[in-house]
Amino acid sequence: MLTSTRRLSAFRHLAMAAVLSLLAGLVCAPSAVQAAPASLEGQQFDDTLVLSDRTLRLNGLGLRGVAWVKAFVAGLYLTAPTRDAVQVLTMPGPKRLRLKIMLQAPSHELTRSLTSRIARHEPEAVQAQLGTRLERLASHIDSIGDLQVGDTIDLDFEPDAGTVVRINERRIGQPVAGDDLYRAVLKIFVGEHPADKRMKEGLLRGGV
Repeated sequence: MLTSTRRLSAFRHLAMAAVLSLLAGLVCAPSAVQAAPASLEGQQFDDTLVLSDRTLRLNGLGLRGVAWVKAFVAGLYLTAPTRDAVQVLTMPGPKRLRLKIMLQAPSHELTRSLTSRIARHEPEAVQAQLGTRLERLASHIDSIGDLQVGDTIDLDFEPDAGTVVRINERRIGQPVAGDDLYRAVLKIFVGEHPADKRMKEGLLRGGV
């Protein structure tokens, strides 16, 4: 009888040790349960980032490409997730469009795409209001030179500054004032006449 009691006690100790070991593994190795970064076409994007002292969340990812040619993957970061394009365009606070380049090309090709679509789809009154500010933004992008595969371009809106261009996290030029300018850029991606409808759908996923 004493032997059976000892065996039962020993079994309980072993079981408790196994449970404690499992719990310790969960506490000491959080990476084992962390979700992998969001990705599209092999391009990874952080789920969150901080801009203008606000935490932004990845709203969606979209590929800009034609046939087998893939130009870049875009990620849209907002203060709150949404599937509504109008809400994206009117939402206050900082925003980021992050482009991960997948095709070597001169940066003025990106500039030409942005400015031509604004000229095509924005009313003349809006274009006149943007005026030299759009030209300044275009010159910032042009000054990057050749874009290389693996480069990252950030088109940021900082409420106290305006539109800021960054290449591989290095700021280019001075901020260009006006939320209307950034809104015109955003429309190219998620407006009524997007450069790529599939890219728009991906960016408006409402969280990744």
